[in-house]
Amino acid sequence: MSALLKIMAAGFDVSMDDNGGFVIIPASKLTQQQREFLKTHKAEIIEELTAENNAVEWRHYTEPDIKNPLTVIGYTPAGNPVLVAAQDEAHKAFLLRMNPSPKVNQND
Repeated sequence: MSALLKIMAAGFDVSMDDNGGFVIIPASKLTQQQREFLKTHKAEIIEELTAENNAVEWRHYTEPDIKNPLTVIGYTPAGNPVLVAAQDEAHKAFLLRMNPSPKVNQND
C-alpha cells in the first residue's frame, strides 16, 4: 500500500497546499508515529498527490457524460458538482469513495 493510501486508510484527508506541500485533516488526531511516517514519506506523498491532481480532468458540471462510463460526478469544497474523468474502474471507485455527494440539509 502506498504511503498516501496508508494515511488515508487511517482516516485522514490529504491534499496539496499552495506551497507544494500537503495538508492533513484532522492534523490534531495524528499520533507521533504517524507524524514520523509522514516526515519519512513526505516526498512520496507529494509525488502521489501531484500525479493524482494531474491525472484528473476537471470541468464544470452541465450534464453527465453518458458516453464515458468512467465519468464521475465529484464535488468542490463548496458542494458544487463537477465531472471527473477517471482513468479506470479502480480510479472511479476511489473518486466515489473519497468524494461522496454532500449531505443535503433535510430542513431546507
